[in-house]
Amino acid sequence: MAPAKARGDYCPRGGMGKKVSKPGRTRLGGCARLWARVALAAALGCAGVACAQAPAETRATPAPWRVVLIRGWDSLYPINIIRERALRETLTNGAPRLVEFYPEEIDPLRFPGAIEADIVALLQRKYADTSIDLVIASGIESLEFAARHRDAIWSGAAIVFNGVFEGAQWRRPPRAAGVTIAFDIEGTIALGRALVPSARRLFVVSGSSSFDREMLAIAMQRLTQIDPALEVLYLTGLTRAQTSARVSMLERDDLVLYLTMLRDADGLVSGPGAPALVQVAASSSVPVLSAIQTQYGRGVIGGSTPRYEAHGRAAGEIARRVLQGVDPDAIDVRTVPAAACEVDWNAIVRWQIPGRNVPTGCSVLNRPLDPWRTYLWQIVIVVSIIMLQAGLLSALLLQSGRRRAAEAQLHARTADLAQGSRISMIGALTANLAHEINQPIGAILSNTEAAQIMLEQGTLTPDKLREILADIRDDDLRASEVIRTLRSLFARSQWRPTAIETNTEVAEALRHVEFEAARRDVRLMSSYGSRMPAVLGDSVQLQQVVINLVVNAIEAVAQLAGIRREVRIETCAVSNGVAIAVTDEGPGLSPEDAGRLFESTFTTKKESMGFGLSIVRSIVEMHRGRVWFEPNVPRGAVFRVWLPAIGS
Repeated sequence: MAPAKARGDYCPRGGMGKKVSKPGRTRLGGCARLWARVALAAALGCAGVACAQAPAETRATPAPWRVVLIRGWDSLYPINIIRERALRETLTNGAPRLVEFYPEEIDPLRFPGAIEADIVALLQRKYADTSIDLVIASGIESLEFAARHRDAIWSGAAIVFNGVFEGAQWRRPPRAAGVTIAFDIEGTIALGRALVPSARRLFVVSGSSSFDREMLAIAMQRLTQIDPALEVLYLTGLTRAQTSARVSMLERDDLVLYLTMLRDADGLVSGPGAPALVQVAASSSVPVLSAIQTQYGRGVIGGSTPRYEAHGRAAGEIARRVLQGVDPDAIDVRTVPAAACEVDWNAIVRWQIPGRNVPTGCSVLNRPLDPWRTYLWQIVIVVSIIMLQAGLLSALLLQSGRRRAAEAQLHARTADLAQGSRISMIGALTANLAHEINQPIGAILSNTEAAQIMLEQGTLTPDKLREILADIRDDDLRASEVIRTLRSLFARSQWRPTAIETNTEVAEALRHVEFEAARRDVRLMSSYGSRMPAVLGDSVQLQQVVINLVVNAIEAVAQLAGIRREVRIETCAVSNGVAIAVTDEGPGLSPEDAGRLFESTFTTKKESMGFGLSIVRSIVEMHRGRVWFEPNVPRGAVFRVWLPAIGS
């Protein structure tokens, strides 16, 4: 029976064998236990794999970081836009988790304090079922609100702050870290004094909101450390209009420091779209300074200020560290970044500040493009063209200078010839000169003899004596006038053209030759035109032209008989000038002589050197006129002179 018992430990391949009750039950239980063990091992293996995979899937999708962004003012203020954009980008770029932001505004500017309890109750209900990992507070008002109510609203959350100005009165709450921002009043004042070295007074502009007062308190503390030579005056508690009116009447040696005016004395809020700064800066008669970078480009000339995007990035880096497990109390509070000097070129131009007054190393905003860098090749081409033109102009100027020198030399020679011609006429006019001088001298002698006779006869009364003395005085003045006129006629004078009347000068010239004409029994017939325009010239030289032409005409008719011994002198107004005509009925000129008439060596008189008509042409051409000859019909000659009117 032993072998049979031993086989009972195994399951047969085929059918059951013999039916034995006990041994049969024993064989069935063994198979069941074997299969059960296999199933249990598989189940345990599957469970182990499932247990190993579950933590891996959990680690691949961690819970996001939930961050509350709490600010005190409208999100559209430039300072909030710049700072928060940099903060968000720094916190989210490369973060190991998704970052969910929950922005909130407590807005104490429009709703100061009275509804804080209502805001807290609302936020408690809002975040009752939402766990917050971090609260980022922008500004001191937001930081103080978060410190007061963090445990009631965001229990267990750390705080990271930014936008708290250096020098403000605040206390660091537990489990809080962050960065403060520079408020460089001293550097801003130093810039203002560099731009306006003569500055003697500083007017500080501030508003009436709680934030305005906090900024004013910081500024007042800093202003106690500046040079006492700069008097500090405060424009506070005023409306926008009142502040604008005050700054519009400041003197040249004043400066304006604009802090903030989020609310004025009338309660008017300066929102993102209607900043009070624009109105105040536009009204100011002197440069306006500011230590806040986002106020530049609105009329402010500049100041010493940090860049707010760099401040936002620094706050974002600290927020990342705190979310990754760094203890916020172990992080030092720093002022980031340092302030730097900036000026606005448009404001520099507006207030006419010399560019040399801008300190070295100071950034200049809105400066026009440097043409040497932007348009180098264009400038080189233009400069080359200009230099070429300059060379051409220099050559033209040199040529023009030589021409003027030649003209001056010609005028000098013409003046010498004219002087010689006048001297040569002395002989022809000697009788006329003697006659003009002899008349007043003879009259003086006659009056003197009459007075002596009356004195000897005892008939000289005071009235007669006064009458005789008056006649003597008049005759003496007449003789002096004759001498003065002759001196001006024969003296060497410079070319000084003036406005002259043609009829007057022709009449004066005829007065000089009338005695010579009478001596030769030649009648002078003069006819003067009306409405004669003035001409530009020299009166003495114009008289010489007339004298030369008339003397030539007198000599031409002096040997004739009868009524033909006359010379006609006519003046008239013509197009764009005046005309003078001297006509005689003498022997005239042959066609050959007429062609050489105005040459310097031509003459028909044996005793003449031939300079008369040459001098006439030179003088007329100096007056921008023309002189020409025409034969007189039926006999004689006509000499015509045309001179341009002034302005023609």
